[in-house]
Amino acid sequence: MKEELLQLLAEICDDDVVLEEKGLDLFESGLLDSIDYLDLLVEVESRFNISIAPSEVSKEEINTPEKFVEYVISRA
Repeated sequence: MKEELLQLLAEICDDDVVLEEKGLDLFESGLLDSIDYLDLLVEVESRFNISIAPSEVSKEEINTPEKFVEYVISRA
């Protein structure tokens, strides 16, 4: 599941750098904006059947590839 989540993140960010730099801040680097953030949550629900409402998670909780993967796996 971890690799699938990272691939999803790379698709949404349109950059494979997220596969290598697990501590990269996605928002500060400009790889993820508010709309991409919502798209990411929708895709997680669609592909993995894990519902995460934007109000349930702060951007700071999933602002790096590592945090994103850990958070989603904890919700599975």
